[in-house]
Amino acid sequence: MPEATHHGGSLPEPHGPSARRIAANRRNALRSTGPQTLAGKRRVALNARKNGLCPVELQQQLRARGEDPSEFRRLHRDLIGIFRPSHEAAEAAVLALATAWWEKARRARNWVAAGPPRCQDLDERLENLLLKLIGMMRQRHEWWVHRLGSVVGWPIGSPAEVLQQIEERLFVFGGQPGRRKYRIRPRPGRPPEDGEQSHHS
Repeated sequence: MPEATHHGGSLPEPHGPSARRIAANRRNALRSTGPQTLAGKRRVALNARKNGLCPVELQQQLRARGEDPSEFRRLHRDLIGIFRPSHEAAEAAVLALATAWWEKARRARNWVAAGPPRCQDLDERLENLLLKLIGMMRQRHEWWVHRLGSVVGWPIGSPAEVLQQIEERLFVFGGQPGRRKYRIRPRPGRPPEDGEQSHHS
């Protein structure tokens, strides 16, 4: 069967994107650079992860309360991105942090009495878990100071202040990514890595 021809017997030239379209694509690419901080990049890298973020028993408990396990997985994934647990005990501590923060958010959501919700017991639990996790990192000679500084900025305050700064970034407490700036200090003796300047969280 003869091939279709176009004005003189040759096939039509394929039309590529116009210069205007190419320029628009480049502008859009500059706007959509993704997360800039190390913690943000770690969270994005974990976006596809689902296994292990919400144990089956906990999923059943959440569903029984009318809560969405995927929201808990999101909280747990964010905390993994912040603390980067490197062994089983640290992973268990991060899961315990996620559970305590979830309970605190639930208590605040369901609080009906006058004044702020009473969460002193949960704040104490969170502080103890944070100190436990930092102790594990120190024993393994991990860069825990730099890791926290990349999230909460410098100087690093007390455990209670660090917990409050992390909490302000968690979506279950109304955190809005990209709204806050903080200073990032590089590790001594090496240049800063990508994203280790002042950036939106």
